[in-house]
Amino acid sequence: MTNYDFSENRIVLFFGKHNHFWRVMKLTSILLLLICMHVSATSISQTVSLKASKQPLSDVLGMLKKQTKFRIMYNDRFIDPMMLVTADITRQPLEEALNTLLLPHKLTYHIEGKTIIIKAIEKDSVQKQLATSTLAPVNRAIVKGKITDDKGMPLPGALIQLKGTDTKAVSDASGEYVINISTSEAVLSVSFVGFETQEIPVRGNKVIDVKMIPIEKGLDQVVVVGYGTQKRQSVTGAISQISGSELLKAPVGNLNNLLAGRVAGVVSLQTSGRPGADAAAILVRGGSAKYIVDGFERSFSEIDPNEVETISVLKDAAAASVFGLDASSVIIITTKRGKQAPSKISFSGAYGLSQNALMMEMLDGPSYAYWYNKAREMDGNSQVFTIDQVRKMEQGIDGWGNTNWYKETFGTGKNQNFNVNAAGGTDKIKYFVSLGNYNQKGNVKNFDYNRYNFRSNIDAVIVNNLDLSFDIAGRMQNQESPLFSGTNGDFNNIPQQAIRALPYVPKEIDGYPVSTRTVAPFVSPLAASTLSGYNDRISNVFQSNLSLNFRVPQVKGLSLKFLGSYDITFSTMKRFSIPFQTMVANNPTMTTDKLTYTLNYDSRGNEESLIESLSKTSNLRTNFSVRYDNKFGDHNIETLLLAETTNRQANSFSATGYGFDIYELDELAFSNDPTKNNVSGGSSQARVAGFLGRVTYNFKNKYFGEASLRYDGSYVFGGMVPGKRWSPFPAGSLGWRISEENWYNENLFVNELKLRASVGLTGTTGINPYYFLSTLDYMDAPAVVLDGLPQQGMITSTPGNVNLSWEKALQYNLGFDASLWNGLLNVEFDVFYKYLYDVLVATSQIPDSWGGYKPGYENIAKIDRKGFDFTITHRNRLGEFGYGITLNATLAKRRWLSYPDAPNRPDWLKLTGKAEGAQVGFLADGLFQSEEEIDNAATLESVRPMVGDIRYVDRNGDGIISYAQDRGYVGKSPYPNIVAGLGLDFDWKGVSLSVLFQSGLDRDVALTGVYPDGTMSLTSMTRPFYGGGNAPYYLVENSWTEQNRAAEFPRLTIANTGNNGYSSTFWYRNGNYVRLKTLQIGYSLPTKWLKPRKIQQVRFFIEGQNVFTISPLTKYGLDPERPGVSNGYYPQQMVTNLGLNLVF
Repeated sequence: MTNYDFSENRIVLFFGKHNHFWRVMKLTSILLLLICMHVSATSISQTVSLKASKQPLSDVLGMLKKQTKFRIMYNDRFIDPMMLVTADITRQPLEEALNTLLLPHKLTYHIEGKTIIIKAIEKDSVQKQLATSTLAPVNRAIVKGKITDDKGMPLPGALIQLKGTDTKAVSDASGEYVINISTSEAVLSVSFVGFETQEIPVRGNKVIDVKMIPIEKGLDQVVVVGYGTQKRQSVTGAISQISGSELLKAPVGNLNNLLAGRVAGVVSLQTSGRPGADAAAILVRGGSAKYIVDGFERSFSEIDPNEVETISVLKDAAAASVFGLDASSVIIITTKRGKQAPSKISFSGAYGLSQNALMMEMLDGPSYAYWYNKAREMDGNSQVFTIDQVRKMEQGIDGWGNTNWYKETFGTGKNQNFNVNAAGGTDKIKYFVSLGNYNQKGNVKNFDYNRYNFRSNIDAVIVNNLDLSFDIAGRMQNQESPLFSGTNGDFNNIPQQAIRALPYVPKEIDGYPVSTRTVAPFVSPLAASTLSGYNDRISNVFQSNLSLNFRVPQVKGLSLKFLGSYDITFSTMKRFSIPFQTMVANNPTMTTDKLTYTLNYDSRGNEESLIESLSKTSNLRTNFSVRYDNKFGDHNIETLLLAETTNRQANSFSATGYGFDIYELDELAFSNDPTKNNVSGGSSQARVAGFLGRVTYNFKNKYFGEASLRYDGSYVFGGMVPGKRWSPFPAGSLGWRISEENWYNENLFVNELKLRASVGLTGTTGINPYYFLSTLDYMDAPAVVLDGLPQQGMITSTPGNVNLSWEKALQYNLGFDASLWNGLLNVEFDVFYKYLYDVLVATSQIPDSWGGYKPGYENIAKIDRKGFDFTITHRNRLGEFGYGITLNATLAKRRWLSYPDAPNRPDWLKLTGKAEGAQVGFLADGLFQSEEEIDNAATLESVRPMVGDIRYVDRNGDGIISYAQDRGYVGKSPYPNIVAGLGLDFDWKGVSLSVLFQSGLDRDVALTGVYPDGTMSLTSMTRPFYGGGNAPYYLVENSWTEQNRAAEFPRLTIANTGNNGYSSTFWYRNGNYVRLKTLQIGYSLPTKWLKPRKIQQVRFFIEGQNVFTISPLTKYGLDPERPGVSNGYYPQQMVTNLGLNLVF
C-alpha cells in the first residue's frame, strides 16, 4: 500500500514588460497593468481553474496542488488509475472544485490546515452525499436522470438543485443523478462549470435527462458574420460584438447613442439632444457604415433595445465586403428569437426626468446693465443703464424685469418607456413577440417624441429538413415641435432666441408675452415654443421577413435558402404656422424711467400657412443562397453562393395653403388665399443587384482561410462604359490558432491565441444617381423667335460623366485574439490601413482653371485611414461577489492623399496632405496690446484692428492678412481621432452596478468658425451682445480691458470691429472629453420570496445618462459634442430614470 504526499511547491508567475504603444494612451496602459496585476493575484488565491479531458484523477490532483499550495494525501486503494476525469473548472472555490472532482468517484475529503485528506465514502451513505435536503420528508418523490454535454457525453459532477431550496444532488461518473422532490411543481436548476445553467420544471416527470449547453466565452463565443454565424475561434476578419443585455444597462432611447464607448472601432458624435432627433453620427474606422437588420439594410436607430440579441460591427473588408454596395464597414443588428424552453414573459419599464447635461450661464438683468455700460465705455460712448433702472429691474416695476430666458426655456423634460415581451417554444415551433413604447417630453415646451415598437419572430419546422421563419416588425412614431425649430442651422431657432433674448424685461406685459429687439427679428423664446404653431411628423413603418431553409437529405451539409423582405413606410408632415403678437420692448436710454413696449406680430408676419406632405417608400428584397458545409476528416469546408436584389420605390406629395380664419380648422380645405396655394410631388425608383461567392476552410480548428467575391451593380452609374456600373469586390483572410499547436506550452498563462490577417476591396457610391447623364436647363433669354413670338430653349447645364464609377477602398487588417489565465482576461487587438481611391469629388470644388464647363462629379481624389482598435475584458467571481471590467479604444487617423486643389493656392490651404475633417482658419498670435503693435503688424486690408483685437500671422510674408493667402487648415476634425470606453460591472447578493465611461480625444471644437456656405463670422459664444442680444458670463468676464490685458477673449465691445469674426486658431478649443455616459444601480428580490408567487425576477433600478462630463469646454457651460458653429443648439440631455424589471 502506497501513501501519496504532494509536497507544496512555490508558484512564480512571470510577466513581460507592458509597452506603451501610443503616448496618448498612457491611461490605457496603466489600466491594463492594474488588470493584469489583479488577475495575477486572483490566480493564486483559493479559487481553482483547470481543464481535464479523460485524464487520470491522480494527474488532475497533481494539477490542483500546483495552484493551491496544499498538500494532498490519500491511500492508493481509493484512487484507481482508471478513474478518469473530464472537467472544465474556472475560478471555482476550492471546496466546490473538490466536490466536482471527487463526489462522482464516491470520494470525499476534509481539510486540516494546509493539507487535503481524501478518503472513500461509505457505500450506504452515497445517496446521502449526492442528495441532501432541508425539507420535511412529507409527500416526497424521486426524480432521476442523466446529465450530458452538447455532444451526448456524460457530465460527472453536475450540480442538480431544487430551485428555492437547499436540496441538491451531484451527478456521478456516468452523469446520472437522483434527487428528492416535495412537489410536482418543483423546478430543477442544473449547473456545471463551462455550461449554461438550465431550469427544468418537473411537472410530474420521474425521469429528466438534461443536455447542457456550453457557455460561449472567449474564442468559443458565437459571432454574427455576413450571412451566417461563426465561433470566434474560426473568425478571420475584424469583428466586434456586444449583446443586447449590454444595451439595457442604459436608459432606453435611440439605439445609435448606445454604441459609443461600448464597441471598439466605432466613433460617434452626438450634436443634439432634441427629442426624436438626437441620434449620434457614427463612423467605423473613420468611414460611414452600412446597417443590416435581420439580413437586410434598414435603419436601426429606432429599434427598441429590448428586441436586440446582438450587435456585430464588421470592421475590415474580409468581413464587410460580402454585403457589397456601400459596405466599407457593416453594423449587423440581430433581433431576439425564441428558444426551446418554457414560456417566459418579461416586463421592463422606467420613468424619469431630463435636463441639459450642461447649462450656459447667461447675464441677468443687473449684470447685463453693468457689462453693457462697460462695453460702451470701451467704445468711447456714454452709459445707457442707470442705478435707478437696475433697481427697477430687481424690483420688477415700471416695465422692467429680470428674466433668465435660457433657464426659462430649458426646463425639465420627462421620459418614460415600457416593454413587454414573451419568448419560448418547442422543438417544432419557437417564438419571440415584443411590444414597447418610448416617450419623450422635451425640456423645451412642445418638443415631444412618441414611438411604439412591435415585433414578432416565429421559427417553425414545417417538415423534416424544411424550416420556416416569419418575422414582422414595425413602429409608429410621432415627432412634434413648434413652428420655430430647435435645429442648430435654422435661423432664429428657439435655442438661439433663448441666448439672444435680453434679460432686463419681464416674461409678460398686460397678458402678452414679451419680445426684445435684436439686429434681426424680435425674439421671444417662450412664445416661439408655445404660440407659433406646430410641426408634426408621423411615420408608420412595417417590415417583414420570410425565410425558407431546405436541408437536402441526399447530400450531407447542403442547404438551399430563400430569404425575402418587404418593407413599407408611410410618412406625413403637417406644419401649421400661426402668427402671434408680443409686447416688444423698446430699447432704453439713460433717461428712460418706465420701459415702454409696442404690440407687434412675430417675425413671420400676420398670415397663417399650412403645409401638408405625404410620402410612401417601399423596399422589396430577395436573397437566394446555396450553402454547403461539411467535414472531411480534419478538413472543414463551407461554401456559399448567393444572389441578392433590391427594388426601392418612393413617391411624395405636398400642398400649401395660406390664410385661415379659424385656427381650429387647420385643414387645407379652409385656406382662403388661393393665389398662394401650391402643390408639388415626385417619385423615384432604385434597383440594385449583387452576387456573392464565399469559401471558408479550416484544418483541425487550427488553420483558417476565407475567400469571397462580391459582384454588384448599381443604377447610380451608367452602363455605357464597361466596368463602371458593375464592379467586383474580392476579399481574403487567414487565421492561425497558435494555441492548438502541439508544441504550444499549455502551462503558459495565454491559454488561447489566434493570429488574423485580411485584405479586401470595398466600394461606395457616395453620390445621387444619374450624374452620368447630361442635364438640361432653360435658357435665360429666348432661344428663337417663331411667328414673331419668342420661344424658350434649353441648354446643357451640366455635362454627364459616363466614366463615373464606385469609390474604392483597399483595406488591410492584422490582429490577434487571446484568452489569458483560463478566461480571466480576453483581448482582441487589430491594426488597419485603408487606401481609398477614385474618391468622388463635386466639381464645384474644382477650380475653373480646369476648364469651367465641367460635370457634376469626378473620381479624382485619394484618402487613407489608419490606426488600431482593441478590447480587453476581465470577468471574475469571488464567492458571491462578481465583477467585470471592459476597456476598449480606437485610434483612426484620416488624411487626404490627393485632392484637386487649385495650383495657385498656398500649401497650407491645399487639402492634399491634410487631415480629413480639418477646419479652416487663420493662425492667431494673441491680442494686440498697443497701437504701436498694430502699426508694425500685418493687418487685414479693409479693417484697422483695435487694441485688444486678435493679431493674425502673415503666413506668406507679404505684409497683408488676406483671405486667399493666409488662411489654412488649422483646426482638427470635430470627430475624435481617439475614442475609448471603460465599462465596470459589479453584482453582490442581488445588488448590481453598471458604469460606462466614454471619452473622445484629439479633436478641436470651434467657438466660432466657418458656416456651411463658407461664411466666417462670430457667434453669441464669441462676441458679447452679438446680434443685439445677451451674452454669457464667461465671455464678458474674460474679455480684454485695460484692467484685464491677459484676457482669454478679445476686446470688450458692442461694435463689430470686423477683425475678430474670422475663423482662427484663437477660437478653436481642445475638444477632449470624458463622460460618465451611463450609470445603473439595481436590486433583485431574493428568489425564495418570489417562487410562491410564480415570479422569476423582480428587479428595481435607478439609471442615468450623461451623468457628468470632464472637458476644457465645460467651464463655458458648453457641451464638447456641440455643433461646430452655433448661435444656439439643443444640448445633450442628462437623464435620470427609475425602473422595474419583471420576469414570469
